[in-house]
Amino acid sequence: MAKYYAPSGKFNPIAFLYFILIALIALPILGLAYAYAIWYIPFIYINFFIALAFSFLIGLTISHGVVKFGKIRNVPLTIGLSFLAGIMALYFHWAVWVDLVINAGESYGSSRIGITVSNIKLFQTFNLALQPDVLFGFIGEINQYGTWGFKSATVSGTFLTIIWVIEALIILAPATLIPIGYASEPFCELGNAWFKEKELPAFNYIETPTQLVKAIENSNPEAFKELSLANNLEKNHSIFSLYSSNHNENYLSIKNKRATTNKKGELEFNNDAFLEYIYLNSELTQHLKTLIAK
Repeated sequence: MAKYYAPSGKFNPIAFLYFILIALIALPILGLAYAYAIWYIPFIYINFFIALAFSFLIGLTISHGVVKFGKIRNVPLTIGLSFLAGIMALYFHWAVWVDLVINAGESYGSSRIGITVSNIKLFQTFNLALQPDVLFGFIGEINQYGTWGFKSATVSGTFLTIIWVIEALIILAPATLIPIGYASEPFCELGNAWFKEKELPAFNYIETPTQLVKAIENSNPEAFKELSLANNLEKNHSIFSLYSSNHNENYLSIKNKRATTNKKGELEFNNDAFLEYIYLNSELTQHLKTLIAK
């Protein structure tokens, strides 16, 4: 038995059907919502967080709707599908946003900030989405003249292109990376099911994580002898996540949480995930469960 879990590289072919359904239903809806959000919220700093939210929603949709349901344990395939999903969601967003530009109406506000009322025409939006050459032609024209400004200057040309590239990277990076974590979680090949994750009650802070890791790697029955349940979660403590299958296999992940106080005097925690998906034999698993019971 390997000391650490590694994905098998397998997947259920039905995952591709799930991906197609999400590409036809969920991604256009996300693209629509994102386009309307950045159209009607004329604050570039808020738009940054909206882009991040859009990206995370894409990543989570693929993680749960494709990776989990499709039982994908193949990281390269996950990366490919996630990146493609990000590109498609961005494309749908562009189709909606360009149609909003085409149908722009009255503008309200001041010279510093304002909004332009617009709504898409559904048939027109579908036509744009189905004709990439026409869509990119409009995008080129919009880039030339710009649709919004910053400090009384219209943003267009190279500067606008750079902003669009940065926006694309903000969206594509998390959307691609988030599903990788899901595809890397322990999967039971015998039972054809994901391991069940259980977060155990908090333990004391692990002062010497290297020693603990070495003891678990060597299946040392004394590995957990220094552990005790944490009695104050506002102080330094550790979190153990146990992954179990129906075939009596177990993996363990551990992270230390160090308590700090920010500038506002609020309690925060710095996380150090020093151990991920290490194999836990039946003896050590029982020791851990006994310790919790006590």
